[in-house]
Amino acid sequence: MRLDTMASDTRFGILRNVLRAFGLPQEAVDDVVNWIADLLAGKSEATGQQSPDFPYHLRLGLLSPAELCFYETLKLAVGERAVVNAKVGLGDIFMVKSDDQSRYRIYTNKIDRKHVDFLLCDPKTMRPLVGIELDDKSHQRADRQARDKFIDKVYRAAGLPILHVPAKRSYTVGETEVQVAPYLSAAPVSLVQAVPVRAELPSISAPTPQGSLRCPKCGGEMVLRTAKSGANAGGQFWGCASYPGCRSRLPFKL
Repeated sequence: MRLDTMASDTRFGILRNVLRAFGLPQEAVDDVVNWIADLLAGKSEATGQQSPDFPYHLRLGLLSPAELCFYETLKLAVGERAVVNAKVGLGDIFMVKSDDQSRYRIYTNKIDRKHVDFLLCDPKTMRPLVGIELDDKSHQRADRQARDKFIDKVYRAAGLPILHVPAKRSYTVGETEVQVAPYLSAAPVSLVQAVPVRAELPSISAPTPQGSLRCPKCGGEMVLRTAKSGANAGGQFWGCASYPGCRSRLPFKL
């Protein structure tokens, strides 16, 4: 049976078994199989056969709601002391040094297709300071625990700390700042402690003197604005004076 006439991924079953027998991890096996599949697709194009469109679609977002909630809290907690990066591949953080090509490939494959939820970097040099894993219920599974143990060893071998933060419904700036402070060299930023991110913000009623209301995100001045378009056109709201750098807003009621 010819490879280019087989109909599904099961056509590579024997090849997968052979590659696994050589000790390649699943990620590396997938890479080899995908490479062969690409070659076959290229052959089809060369012979004039119709090739399918690229089946790529844009994700709705890089972060889950829980990750986005923690991300916003983390940004407030570190302020200007660190750059918050999300979903960074381990291959972008670590490199394998070995003169043995076989050993180099094996250990490179081990971190391929793995990422860290958040990575704090020095704002001037972008040198990694600490990795942060947001541990939800999936981390209680045996396979995820084995993965976490391996990744922790990678960080330890490279001399980069990793922080595990339990996932929960909401976070506070003060608690998060305490967790990340040991990994940041600059002095703590001046923030209002225990500000829950994603908590429902109260409406601000008139007459609140303009300039007396502070932004809950950046601490800047809030100014009274009027919506120019959209469903609320003509309505007033409190917006951060730092807009568009900060898009925080609060409702306004007479």
